[in-house]
Amino acid sequence: FIDQGIPQGERLIKLNQIAIQQMRILGTGGSERKLLK
Repeated sequence: FIDQGIPQGERLIKLNQIAIQQMRILGTGGSERKLLK
């Protein structure tokens, strides 16, 4: 993210969204993985 020149605030938001998506996938046993594609 740093190489892309994204401000730190936006970088944190992106990392947050990625973490939330991963937790959703883990929490639902991968059932939402089909919806994300």
